[in-house]
Amino acid sequence: MSPVACNRVREQRELRGLSQVALAEAVRLTRQSVIAIESGRSSPSVDVALRMAQTLECQVEDLFGTESSEAALSTEPATEGISGRVALAHLAGRWVSYPLLREGIGLSADALATKVHGRKLEVDLLRPMARSQQNVVLMGCAPALGLLADRLNARPGDGRFLWFPRSSTQALSALTRNQTHLAGVHLNDAKTGEDNVPDVRRQIRRQKVSMITLARWEAGFLTPPGNQKKIRSAADLARKGLRLIIRERGSGARRLLDRELARCEISIDEQSDSVVQVSGHLEVASAIAMGAADVGVATRDAALAFGLHFIPIAEERYDLVLPQSSLQDLRLSRLFDLMTTAALRKELSSLGYDTSCCGQRVADRSA
Repeated sequence: MSPVACNRVREQRELRGLSQVALAEAVRLTRQSVIAIESGRSSPSVDVALRMAQTLECQVEDLFGTESSEAALSTEPATEGISGRVALAHLAGRWVSYPLLREGIGLSADALATKVHGRKLEVDLLRPMARSQQNVVLMGCAPALGLLADRLNARPGDGRFLWFPRSSTQALSALTRNQTHLAGVHLNDAKTGEDNVPDVRRQIRRQKVSMITLARWEAGFLTPPGNQKKIRSAADLARKGLRLIIRERGSGARRLLDRELARCEISIDEQSDSVVQVSGHLEVASAIAMGAADVGVATRDAALAFGLHFIPIAEERYDLVLPQSSLQDLRLSRLFDLMTTAALRKELSSLGYDTSCCGQRVADRSA
C-alpha cells in the first residue's frame, strides 16, 4: 500500500477539547473546510496551516509532518536517468517524479532521488506528501504557461503549479502516459490545415480529453536586432554561411520550419556545423541574442523577450489539452478562472498573444 501523508489535525484538536466549529472559527474557515483538511481531501495553504498550528499550540510539522515510515517513496520517473532534486505529482493513482534541472533550478524540490529500482525511482521526501499531492504539472512550450503558473502560485487556493517546458508532441505523449495534468499544443496539420485537433486525435489513446484555447500567437523567423542579413523568408535560408538554429522534431516550430523549407525546395543538413538544435522557443531566442546563430523559428513573445527582430510566418492557435475528468478538479478550475481575468489577458496581449479566443472550448475528443 502506498504511504499516505501524515495528518494529525483531528488528533491535536481533540486533545485540546476543541470542536470542528470552534477550530473553524479560530482559523477563519468553514466547518466543511476543516472536515476536508482532517480527512485529507484538502491540503491547507501555508497561512491556514500556520493559523491552525497557532490555535492548537503546536508546530506545523506536528500537524502535517511526515512519519519516519514516509521518508521514502517509490515513484515513476517521467524521464530516464533522473538524479538529484525532483518535483513530484500524483496522477492516476501513482506518484511521478520530474527532474529539476535547467528551467527547474529555481523551484524548491519535493524530494531527492536516491536509487533506481527496476522501473521505479526511490526518493527521499523533503516536504509532506499531502503538499506534494497538491502539485499540478503543466507541460508545453508556451512561456505563457509559466506566467499562468506564477500568477496562480501567488494567489491563495489549492494547487502548486509547475511548468515544465516541453514540445507539443512531448507534452501530448506525457498526457497519454498520465505524466502531466495538462498539455499545451500548437501543431498545424499539413493535410487539413487544422490546428491541433488532428494531432490530438492521433495521439490520444483511451483517454477522453477536452481542448481549451489559451490564445493565438504568431510564429516566424527571429534574427538579431536590425536584421542585418536581410532575411525575409525561408528562401533566404539557402545562403551559404548562414547559421541556423532549429527546434527538435515533434515541435510545432520545427514542423513550421520544415513546411516552409519544403515550399521553397530547400533542405538542410542537421549534422552541419552551421545548424544547431535546441529545445524551446526561449532557447532559440537566447542563442540568437548571444550571437550563436543568425536565424531560427520561434514565437513573437520569444523575440520580444530578447529584443530580436521578428518576421511573421504563420498564426497558430495554442490549445490546452486535459482529460475530461480533470474539468472537475478544483485546482484546474482556478487556472481556467484566471484565464477569464482582464489582468492576465492584458499581460498576454503585451507579449503578442491574441486573447480574443482565450477560454473557448475547442473540442472534446476520445480515441
